[in-house]
Amino acid sequence: MRHTLLLMLMGLQFQMLLAQKPPITPAWALGHIVWEDSMNTTSGAERLVEGYLQRDIPVDAIIIDSPWSTSYNDFTWDRSRYANPDKMIKGFGKRGVRTILWLTGCVNERCKDTPLQKGATYDEVAALNYGVNNNQPFEWWKGYGMHIDFTNADATRWWYRQLDKVFKGNVSGWKVDQGEKYLPDKFQTSKGEMSNEEFRHYYYDAMYDYAVSRKKDGIIIARPYSHQEGLTASVDKMNMGWCGDFTGNWEGLRQQIDNIYRSSQSGYGAVGCEVGGFYFARSNAKQFARYTQFGCMTACMINGGENGAFTSHLPWWHGQDVEAIYRECVVLMKRLTPYKFSTLVDAHLHGGSLLKNTNMEEESHQVGNDIFTKAITSDDDHVAFHLPADGEWIDHLTGERYQGGTLITKTYPLDNFPLFIRSGAIIPTYDPINKKRVLFRIYPDGKSTRTFHLPKSDGIDYYDCTVSFDEQQQRFTLVADRAIDAIVTIGDKSIRAKGKKIDTVIK
Repeated sequence: MRHTLLLMLMGLQFQMLLAQKPPITPAWALGHIVWEDSMNTTSGAERLVEGYLQRDIPVDAIIIDSPWSTSYNDFTWDRSRYANPDKMIKGFGKRGVRTILWLTGCVNERCKDTPLQKGATYDEVAALNYGVNNNQPFEWWKGYGMHIDFTNADATRWWYRQLDKVFKGNVSGWKVDQGEKYLPDKFQTSKGEMSNEEFRHYYYDAMYDYAVSRKKDGIIIARPYSHQEGLTASVDKMNMGWCGDFTGNWEGLRQQIDNIYRSSQSGYGAVGCEVGGFYFARSNAKQFARYTQFGCMTACMINGGENGAFTSHLPWWHGQDVEAIYRECVVLMKRLTPYKFSTLVDAHLHGGSLLKNTNMEEESHQVGNDIFTKAITSDDDHVAFHLPADGEWIDHLTGERYQGGTLITKTYPLDNFPLFIRSGAIIPTYDPINKKRVLFRIYPDGKSTRTFHLPKSDGIDYYDCTVSFDEQQQRFTLVADRAIDAIVTIGDKSIRAKGKKIDTVIK
């Protein structure tokens, strides 16, 4: 009876999530985010970013993970680790790399790995009664302290003032980690007794509201569905998902795929992949490459962890072949930003996720409506999977066409993975030479029409664009809300056209 009731409650929560619509994820966040959890210093952060950039691997943001403050969570930089944080952050910004800071909702009396045991604001929180459970401290994985009561509007405003000390300049988001997980199943809040499950939403919602109120294009990276806690952040208050804490081996990759798919099925819009996992088993070369190939077909690749931040998490550590695979995957992911962004705007307007038609058993999914992929999660490189049932699908590498529902059995070399495009698709991508120019890749199949919500810049603003292609007449038409600089490509033929309205024949 108890088991049946639990399943009913979970089903109700799932239906409530599906009724929510995800926010728009800024275009800049649909890329490559790196971090390290070994040195936790300026030199470590700069060394990491430089390692990627000097190898022509783009980096969109770096997470400064714990420990970076003098105590948890006092938002005062530990100058023994980060002597001049403003200079470091500004330096990253000059290279097009944003900064994301880690936090939890706890203030500590005792800390695991910071210069100060007791935070400067600890007594103030207690005096103001801003902690949950009547300010009762508790053990969590970074020490012993109180959790801010985010049901209390005054406590939340006070917390925001603490965040204001560091959320400036090129700092563009927060990695919002678990502190609430270690609280009791039920505890007292300003709204009375509340379950841990219900309280989570106040915490994560408050962090999202802060980020986007201070910077329209700000983000929080938070857990959607996680094997650790189940459903965590609110669908409508989370613009980048990170399931968190996996191993770097096949088992970790398979578990992460499960978490990402469950998140997408629950209505979360943008969910990224923690490439190489976080702890325990480290990826070998093949595992790391397959992690990367799956990751580039999600919303975001987030790469870093305590299991080898400066060894197995670095693509060049595995050799030139894996480095080349990683670079190609990052470039592919970034070029697909307009397509992914448009899909996420559509999810914001109507509900849904970037990842569609997720198949747990076959570990396959669609990215939007017109791209399909299958993860490779074993040493033998051999896979068997079915293409989506509807339409005709084109092998991205060979150009071979297959009817929907076809069973594909194939062995893929390390530098390739299952990637198919729907026949009739029109895929908007960034032009690799000029990001302000949109490249439309057309896969002809009679007459095709698509409407896209294309990013105006790196943020959340967009304009609508409807494009059509008539295969018989080889005619391309476009109607947009603003003038557009476009390159249209069909096979080895391409043309360039500009304007709010375009009507041209591709010869």
